[in-house]
Amino acid sequence: MYGGLPQSQENDPAIRKRKRDSEERMDVEETPYTLLRSQVSSLSKALLQQLKSPKTPPPTLQAGFQLLHALLGVLPGCLSNQITPIATISRSVLLQSPATSTSALHLTCLSFIALYFATHAPGTFSVSLPSLSPVLLKSVGEKHPRVASEAFRVFSALLNATRPIKSGEWAECLYDQACQRLSTHDTDAEVRGCAEDCIADLWICAPDVIKPRGGKEWQAICRTTGNTGGAVRVVTKVARDVEMSDDWVNFCVEWIMGLLKKSERGGKPEIFIALDTLLKRSVHILRIWKQPHFVQIFIWRSHRSATYFGPPDQTIHIDDRHFLTVSRIDYHYSVTRAISDRYFP
Repeated sequence: MYGGLPQSQENDPAIRKRKRDSEERMDVEETPYTLLRSQVSSLSKALLQQLKSPKTPPPTLQAGFQLLHALLGVLPGCLSNQITPIATISRSVLLQSPATSTSALHLTCLSFIALYFATHAPGTFSVSLPSLSPVLLKSVGEKHPRVASEAFRVFSALLNATRPIKSGEWAECLYDQACQRLSTHDTDAEVRGCAEDCIADLWICAPDVIKPRGGKEWQAICRTTGNTGGAVRVVTKVARDVEMSDDWVNFCVEWIMGLLKKSERGGKPEIFIALDTLLKRSVHILRIWKQPHFVQIFIWRSHRSATYFGPPDQTIHIDDRHFLTVSRIDYHYSVTRAISDRYFP
């Protein structure tokens, strides 16, 4: 037959095996994933070129950001070479105040930026941060609650992507914005929750930036009215991941105990988790009875309680790292806490 192999060659097992292996190799090499990966550079470049035009209508911009978001969901880090046009287009969108007709575009743009920060190395977008951070801070201050909430989520993604942060004007401005939202009584519940999460991320990812600010945010976070579920989770998260001061731990324990008395059954599991996390981080003197000739101290540490009852001027050994010294000065007792190694076990 014309164009065919001789009958003897067609029946040759070696030839059939080579043909089958070649077909299987082509199937592996030409999967949708590999085809998309090979085309994503030219596709994203052409898409961003179209979105860059000032005449592009908002629905087209929104659809473009949705497509870019989908690309990052399938191929994380695939837009590392496109940060310049992405920053330019995003800045152009976020500079405009969100209206009824454009709020969806703002939300889609912010959601995409958050995913970009989460899926790319900091070196990819660090050069563009000076131009992006001002418009993102502007979005945090927007009156539209969903836009402000999404902007806080963007900064949470940025903080976690660039940790640890030693300095940064945008981090200080973010702290101020979050504190302002938390101290305002009529702040939207979703915005408040995102601001609380952002404070936790600041403490975890940028402790050198936030520690000198005085801790005023905790007075606003640790409230006893309204929905306190988000605040409890934030305190738990910070207590678990950050070495906080004794004063902060004791303040939070007192606040948690107050919530425990008021909380209904449904909210108590998270409160107990928070209390457990706080108590594991420190030695707590929960109660002190002072008398002219003796002092009684109830101590709790890591689920183990102990009571000291006796004269002053004694050292109470809790374990190999922690001990208390009880002293009497004119019938007034003071308890001094000391450690032989690190304070936190």
